Amino acid sequence: MPNNSTDIISDIQPSDLVICGFFTPDYRHLAASLAEDVAPYHPFHFFSVSKEGTWVNVVQRKPSIVLQAMDLYPNATIVLLDVDCSVRGPIDAMTDIPGDVSAYVKLKQTRRFLSPREQTLVHVSSRSMVFKPNDRARRLLKDWDTEIRTAQYPQGGCERALRMTLFKATYLSFTPMDDRYSGREITIASEEDVVVHDSASRGKR
Repeated sequence: MPNNSTDIISDIQPSDLVICGFFTPDYRHLAASLAEDVAPYHPFHFFSVSKEGTWVNVVQRKPSIVLQAMDLYPNATIVLLDVDCSVRGPIDAMTDIPGDVSAYVKLKQTRRFLSPREQTLVHVSSRSMVFKPNDRARRLLKDWDTEIRTAQYPQGGCERALRMTLFKATYLSFTPMDDRYSGREITIASEEDVVVHDSASRGKR
């Protein structure tokens, strides 16, 4: 039986790209499956964390986990993936960006009832993210963590705090992510998608 308190780490010497994520004991098998996916292509480090509080408390650890990975691999670009993702091939191209940080941005045009004016809803996903090894990316992570801990609004996860932090980060260069690497749901993903997500796997714990 595996020790559920141990990290899942590749045998490959970390290079200029390290894939990271984290898992609670009941998600360990998903992290192990993702590790099998990425092992032929890239080094990885999936952190084992305790399951304390609700799922909201768990996902809100994302910025601190990435900071931990950046401390361990200071010269590497860190790719953060949810462990219920799957990877179908190498992902070097998703890190070839001009910005310090990359994430998938979804835009939706909407109109309030009886209003002639359209609005654009902006969603920034934390399912798959890229962080370059520099002080600006680190600052965003620290600011995101602070926003999570101090914000007065209802959060329901970590992504509202991510949006609020990004939109105030005048020091940061941000690159929207190519949707092939965004972790699109496997039920609607195309053959070109490299990183996909399977929400149904959550019921197989």
